[in-house]
Amino acid sequence: MRTVGVGIVGFGAVGRATASIISQHADLIERRSGVKLEVTMICRRSGVKPQDVPGGARFVSDWRELVRAPEVELIVEVMGGTDQSLQLVRAALEAGKPVVTANKNLLAEHGDDVFALAVSRNLPIGFEASVASSIPIVRVMHESTAGDRIFSVHGILNGTANYILTQMENRGIEFDKALLEAQEEGYAEADPSLDIDGIDSRDKLCILTRMAFGGRLSISRISTCGIRQIRVADVHAVNRRDSTIRLIGSAENTASGIEVSVRPWMISRQSLLARVQGVNNAVFVSGSKIGTQMLYGRGAGGDATGAVVVSDLMEIARDLVQGHLKAKNVSGFVDSPELEVCEKPRPVRWYLGLNAKDERGIVARVAEVINRLDIHIESLGQEPRVSKDELSLGITVDPAPEPLICRAVTAINAFEFMVRPVLLLRIE
Repeated sequence: MRTVGVGIVGFGAVGRATASIISQHADLIERRSGVKLEVTMICRRSGVKPQDVPGGARFVSDWRELVRAPEVELIVEVMGGTDQSLQLVRAALEAGKPVVTANKNLLAEHGDDVFALAVSRNLPIGFEASVASSIPIVRVMHESTAGDRIFSVHGILNGTANYILTQMENRGIEFDKALLEAQEEGYAEADPSLDIDGIDSRDKLCILTRMAFGGRLSISRISTCGIRQIRVADVHAVNRRDSTIRLIGSAENTASGIEVSVRPWMISRQSLLARVQGVNNAVFVSGSKIGTQMLYGRGAGGDATGAVVVSDLMEIARDLVQGHLKAKNVSGFVDSPELEVCEKPRPVRWYLGLNAKDERGIVARVAEVINRLDIHIESLGQEPRVSKDELSLGITVDPAPEPLICRAVTAINAFEFMVRPVLLLRIE
């Protein structure tokens, strides 16, 4: 049985889980892949307790030493970020060593360079764990749907944000408490901004959009809004409309180009997306021949991500031992044209949640702004008061393009009576 040495750079939740799975599932890995994986080296800048270093492995604090080590044949990059991680991946590929990464930010920003270098060295990059954790959506986009024309990809792409929203809904707790619990459970980092501001979802959506539609896409072209501003009163107001709130990444191929965005949606309780609870993700893929498919599973947590990292390691290690290593031609990254992003998105329905000082004429002034932009109000209702001096309104409007409704929101936010910015939700 041929042993393949694995070096892990980044030894947080995912790195530790990867090493643990390689050890705990050793027999299963050998039986299914025909090779034996062994963690021979780990790297972490902040250090690792001696008892946490896998048996037989060596600890280093400089990833360059790990890349040079002859006992390391496959490299796992789970350090995060884009600076050092990009240098690491480049160095590994130039040294002739395949890479497995869970770094969606790296691939969204630098995927063109990374995959081009991999092709030039004829080396594979495993990146299933970079999108939706345990859901095999990358393999589906790369292999299962390769023969079809994809119309759209959308869904819940961040388990941390979904955990926060469902805890707020199910238990009636405020955003800050739900976030703290997510951090205590290991679902959110000490700095949770990537999750709650929609950046993590944006990067994952960028990768899926490129693979689905076969073209390059800059993350700067993706309109992105997170969930930081949502309060439990907003959740309850949406619940009273037989709906719920979910953070959705959506990309759709239209006659005018790709419509792509990340933002909170108001989802009907009858929708499958409304039933996605906790850290779970759900991704919908629609195509000409396959129809609409839904993939569902855990979207956060070290174990779920680590298991997918090990799956990529097994595939690459088997090819390495058999002498069949080769680069993957990943659609949308290598020799691909620029995707045309739609500048004038089609009209959709919107919900506006307002909190304002309790003054005369507020409703009339808000309605005037909306009507002046030729947006038609569908419904306008007063929600239960947050306080005796504060008025809460819930407004739904007929289909309007996103740029137009954003102009209305900007104008409303400028009113002196607004207590906090408008909560804008796209209605599914």
